[in-house]
Amino acid sequence: MGLSSGGPLRQGHWDAMGPAVRERLLWRAGTVIEWWANEDESVPDRRPYAVVFGDRGLFIAEPRLNTEHRPVYALSSYELDPASFRHMTVDHRPPPHAARATASNDAAPASTDLGLSATARGVLGNLPPKAQELLQAPFLSGERVLRCDWYYEGHEHHLKMFMIYLAGPKSVTAANGARIIPAGHSTATAHWNLECRRATVTRRSGK
Repeated sequence: MGLSSGGPLRQGHWDAMGPAVRERLLWRAGTVIEWWANEDESVPDRRPYAVVFGDRGLFIAEPRLNTEHRPVYALSSYELDPASFRHMTVDHRPPPHAARATASNDAAPASTDLGLSATARGVLGNLPPKAQELLQAPFLSGERVLRCDWYYEGHEHHLKMFMIYLAGPKSVTAANGARIIPAGHSTATAHWNLECRRATVTRRSGK
């Protein structure tokens, strides 16, 4: 989990998007749980994309060009059943000498293929074992992960904001919170405070 430096943070990228896009994301999401905006390196002009996770669903706005080659935003949505939300707090505080229960660079068991990239598995592998379990649980019985993304801000020893999500045809899981590496600790014994959520998809559009 390397940290980039020198570029705008999520607020700067969010402000660079048009107000109509921002307002639509916020309106669709309902009560916002967490959000981020970041540079989209896949488009030539590197316009920002945004992710908003709320009690009504997970919504992603990505920069595209329309048929007239004008810049627009495409919205992908995973609408969620508010009554289906399940929530658990993971407060992970191992002592400095504790060994991690899972490998730091491979979150999923070797026999389970969730379709995640090596980078995604590495990010998951840095999380507390309980958070890894909660994030992956719906997808271990065959449901495909259609999208997985993450974002964090802060410093090497203190991530003030962190979020990751896994989205499939039937389920969305997400974890957001913060990480601190106290003096005498390493990334393997970092302290995490995460809010893990799971909800059922009622309607999906876009990617």
